[in-house]
Amino acid sequence: MADYLLVIDMQEDYIGEGCPYPDPTLVQTVNEKILSYPSQRVFYVTNRFLWEWQSHKQIAKNLLKVSHCVYEKRLPSCFSNTDLKKQLSTASSLEFVGVDGNGCVHFSVLSAIKLGYQVSCDLDCIGILNKAKFAKTLQKWKKREVEIKGELS
Repeated sequence: MADYLLVIDMQEDYIGEGCPYPDPTLVQTVNEKILSYPSQRVFYVTNRFLWEWQSHKQIAKNLLKVSHCVYEKRLPSCFSNTDLKKQLSTASSLEFVGVDGNGCVHFSVLSAIKLGYQVSCDLDCIGILNKAKFAKTLQKWKKREVEIKGELS
């Protein structure tokens, strides 16, 4: 188990009804992962694009919210949020789950590696729209010694 679990972009406008990630098992597996961590070690990250300056992003309704640690980012990497970076300053290892494996999860993983964290990802808990592209992403992670758990569905 990593020091912290980062739940990336599991928000209503991405995984809610009629959204890009229709697989209900993704939420189920992410919820199981969330329950495997102490609540104070679960951090949620939402994405709000620069042009969405007036909207507030909501964690998906069917996602377990076990902590009040919710950070907003406006760039692909969760480390663009300086408050999150400060909160994680004493950690040595991080586990990432969420969406998308080729997008914000990927950029957050790469940033974490650059910052010196040991990184793990559970493929059962990562939403991926373009599985062909993710094969290359996965090779990049393995090359950078990301600990890979689970399997692609």
